[in-house]
Amino acid sequence: MIRLLHSADWQMGLRAKHVAGAADAVRDARLDAARQLIQTANTRGVDAVVLAGDIFEDNTVGEIQVHEVLKVLKASRAPVYVLPGNHDPLSPDSIYLRQSWKGRPAHVHMLDSDKGVSVPGTGALLIPAPLRQKKGLKDPTADWGPRVEGKDIRIGVAHGSLRIEGKHSADDFPIALDAVTRSNLDYLALGHWHGQYIHQKRAAYSGAHEATKFGEDGAGQALLVEIASHGAMPQLTPIPTGTLTWKTLELDLSLGGGLELARARTAAAEWTSPEKTLLRLRTRGTSSEEDSNALRALMDELQGQGLLHIELDRQDIPRAAAEGRLAELAPSSALLTDLLERLNSKAPVPGVSVTPEGIHPAARQLLSELVMEVWK
Repeated sequence: MIRLLHSADWQMGLRAKHVAGAADAVRDARLDAARQLIQTANTRGVDAVVLAGDIFEDNTVGEIQVHEVLKVLKASRAPVYVLPGNHDPLSPDSIYLRQSWKGRPAHVHMLDSDKGVSVPGTGALLIPAPLRQKKGLKDPTADWGPRVEGKDIRIGVAHGSLRIEGKHSADDFPIALDAVTRSNLDYLALGHWHGQYIHQKRAAYSGAHEATKFGEDGAGQALLVEIASHGAMPQLTPIPTGTLTWKTLELDLSLGGGLELARARTAAAEWTSPEKTLLRLRTRGTSSEEDSNALRALMDELQGQGLLHIELDRQDIPRAAAEGRLAELAPSSALLTDLLERLNSKAPVPGVSVTPEGIHPAARQLLSELVMEVWK
């Protein structure tokens, strides 16, 4: 029987340039989340903490970050097992070869070879696949070889991308989907994807303990893994660890800038911890100059509510530009010319039951948006 806490992608020393003035707070939050994770491991009485790669942002992080991480890991009552990932590979300049890291607590173990490592008192064997470079075409689990019979609870630890269509690239250490069955694993602890993801019950990405950017759905978690014996199905329990909230509000200005901005105000007013909230406003549709002025006012207003960070991602199209592009393209397109003539006429539009006066403005706007999307 083994109970372990699976985490990955701490990326300590994250530069966080993308959130500008909030970078220090984001780095501090990653350290707080790591402390929370180890405290959870102690509270839960786990047998091991497994960190499946990318504990550091890269191999150039400062000594301060190294000592901060070691201080966090020292507090663990259970042995900690650390796998080098693609951000902190076991290369000649590896952070794991520094004297500061070599002086780590005795219960912090490196998974720096493919040799199996026994977890004391559990009957479990960790089978590592450490990375030695930042990019690679080879499956890091390929060297584990064929099925091995025995009574050990077999836990693979790897860093890379499961070879799922649309979810990996060729140089992203692609991991075969049959890695679990091929090597007779009870569980495959993965790192690299920042959102928690469980694949066919026996393989999982724990998710980063704290999100690194907007759009990392499923980050801010770890996984409690319980395996009764070799062959038993793992019990996987998500454990919240994140301290920050990364929110994206989509605003469709075509629906009416005033209405959408009011919706954003209402949403922001309901947030209980603005000082720990990073907000991205993303606009789409067509907009007027009045919408732009209102957006600037909204940004100032939300900043005054004490948000940790706020940014504006404008994907909308100025209405004047859309109309101009439509007029520019119409002479070269018989279809556009015909549509414009219909919209400008008072004749009924075939297949439409409402009056021309009711549909022409909306239809013309939709046509403008379509033109901008296709030809912009």
